[in-house]
Amino acid sequence: MNPHKNRRVLIIDDNRAIHDDFRKILSPREAAHSALDVTETELFGSSADAAKVRQAEFELDSAYQGQDGVVLVKKALEEGHPYAMAFVDVRMPPGIDGVETTQRIWEIDAEIQIVICTAYSDYSWEKMFEKIGNDDRMVILKKPFDTVEALQLAHALTEKWWLSQQSKRKIEDLEKMVAERTRGLHQANEDLQLKIVEQERVERMLRESEERFSGAFEYAPIGVALVLPDGRWLKVNRALCDMVGYSEAELLTRTFQDITYPDDLEIDLENAHRLLCGEIRLYQMEKRYIHARGHHLTVLLNVSLVRDDRGEPLYFISQIQDITERKKIEAQLFQSQKLETVGKLAGGVAHEFNSIMTTIIGQSELLLVELPNESPLCKNATEIRRAADRAATLTRQLLAYGRKQMLQPRALNLNSLLANNEAMLRHVMGNNVNVHIIPASDLKEVHADAGQIEQVILNMAMNSRDAMPDAGKLTLETENVTLHEDDIGRHAELKPGNYVVLTIADNGTGMNSAVKARVFEPFFSTKGVGQGTGLGLATCYGIIKQSGGHITVESEPGKGTIFKCYLPEAQSNIRAVTEKNAPADLSHGTETILLVEDNQALREMASNLLTQFGYAVLTAANGIEALGLMEQQGNKPIDLLFANKTISSTDGKKLAERILALYPNVKVLYAGSSAENTIAHQGPEDLNVALLQKPYTPSALTKKVREILDEE
Repeated sequence: MNPHKNRRVLIIDDNRAIHDDFRKILSPREAAHSALDVTETELFGSSADAAKVRQAEFELDSAYQGQDGVVLVKKALEEGHPYAMAFVDVRMPPGIDGVETTQRIWEIDAEIQIVICTAYSDYSWEKMFEKIGNDDRMVILKKPFDTVEALQLAHALTEKWWLSQQSKRKIEDLEKMVAERTRGLHQANEDLQLKIVEQERVERMLRESEERFSGAFEYAPIGVALVLPDGRWLKVNRALCDMVGYSEAELLTRTFQDITYPDDLEIDLENAHRLLCGEIRLYQMEKRYIHARGHHLTVLLNVSLVRDDRGEPLYFISQIQDITERKKIEAQLFQSQKLETVGKLAGGVAHEFNSIMTTIIGQSELLLVELPNESPLCKNATEIRRAADRAATLTRQLLAYGRKQMLQPRALNLNSLLANNEAMLRHVMGNNVNVHIIPASDLKEVHADAGQIEQVILNMAMNSRDAMPDAGKLTLETENVTLHEDDIGRHAELKPGNYVVLTIADNGTGMNSAVKARVFEPFFSTKGVGQGTGLGLATCYGIIKQSGGHITVESEPGKGTIFKCYLPEAQSNIRAVTEKNAPADLSHGTETILLVEDNQALREMASNLLTQFGYAVLTAANGIEALGLMEQQGNKPIDLLFANKTISSTDGKKLAERILALYPNVKVLYAGSSAENTIAHQGPEDLNVALLQKPYTPSALTKKVREILDEE
């Protein structure tokens, strides 16, 4: 809508003559000018002034009833060319009167100026204002009205309408400008708030980052330090101070060179120089520090370099991890692996040697049976037998160390074992050594071979006796121990769980670190030539390891030695082996025995021996031959399978399983020196199976055969 000088005027009156009068006054071009010339001259001066006024003629529309006027106002507003003012007659029968017409017009167009023409015949001033209100958009023109007065009102009210529109436009423009400025200020304020929030966020992140770095630096589980290029400590954390035994203030007055072990300093300085020269980006090395108390500790050192924007070195970042205990465990593991390798070699040699010794012992014993006592050959056979017995003892020790001897474990209480052997121990130790036994109350049972554990106790006691040549004290103590994950670092060979610990301690001469490192090696001895085989402690080590445990040793020269034997607590389902009464006749028999032995000499010796005692013997060198003999037997029974544990082609256990499938009542006797996969580990419930350890004597063989055959 264009608000410029809107001269549209609406005449609402039921009298057509009134419309003509308004046209003559407000639109003189449409009427004769003569009647108005005088009036215009009087009002506006000369004819030139009147011409200016005539240029401002009004555009008139007519409505003869109030309803028609309301329609025209609405239509003009919708078309965008509204009326600036309207002359409204008060009385317009039969339709709505001027007051109601005015009310309806303002409901449509609130900006239109209204002149109500009235003679006050229908409405008094009071009633009219009461219905319409004293509104500045309304002027009352009293009839009959003066021409000049009507023209003045038309000019004044259309000008007022135009000024009102201009003012409204200015206000709208001002409001728009204010709104735009407000939006701009609001956006600027929002931008400022965002910048403030972002600045606060950055500051908070920086503060949190500094706090995290400070916390990570100070409370890191490993040592962390900032070191200047000349070696001075710039900043150190608590872990490093605890590691090397200095306070922060003490370290900051020193250099890393001051606490580095001299032998490790050269390579450390060389790496630092290469880092400063840009040859490397970082370096890692193992080195030793000198603790404030004087001892050495081994650390793993990681070093990198921080430079400024110009590439100049600022400081080193050093990460220091104490690996002293780890190095000790690695050394223990290496020693254990070395002992394991030697043990396998020793066990393998002893196993092969056992078959030979069994043949020698068997043949010499048969000679002794056949030769008269006064025969010179009898003495030779006796010496052969004695030498063979000594060799057998040596192989048993090697097998024990190599963990390849045949064990018969059962539920065992170490307190009872010590009590039963106390008298023997006191006798072995002599009068100069005081034996003190400290049994733990409510001691748990272990699953072990009683005879082998007795050998461990005896060997260690004799070793302690030799370390106390003049006098001393031997203490044997038992206790229940539970090892957790945190404890395993000190016992690399053990798993978490419940253990029974046997401690054997003396106050003898002790050992230095070199001797202590080799104390369990076979054939290692500090005694003179001919005073020992060097297998005593090696045998103990093998027995305890084969029983699922571990031995530790603590010793210093002049302060004695402490051995601790860890044995796993027995499971609740382990049952003790019940001893059986021996049968009366342990020699002769008439049963059929299937003998399977891959060593020909041993096979012939055992076959001849069993045949001499009345048994029917079928011999086979391996499992295939044995199965062939079984087929040849047909329905004839085989009473006993006597098999070497490690025969070629088919091992003894698999052969026994196949024979038991065909002959469920056949009894089985194994002969062997290796404990791996032996029937001893299958449990006492396999009542038809027994074992005979090599090397065995003829009497031991015949006795064992008779025991097995006579069992119910």
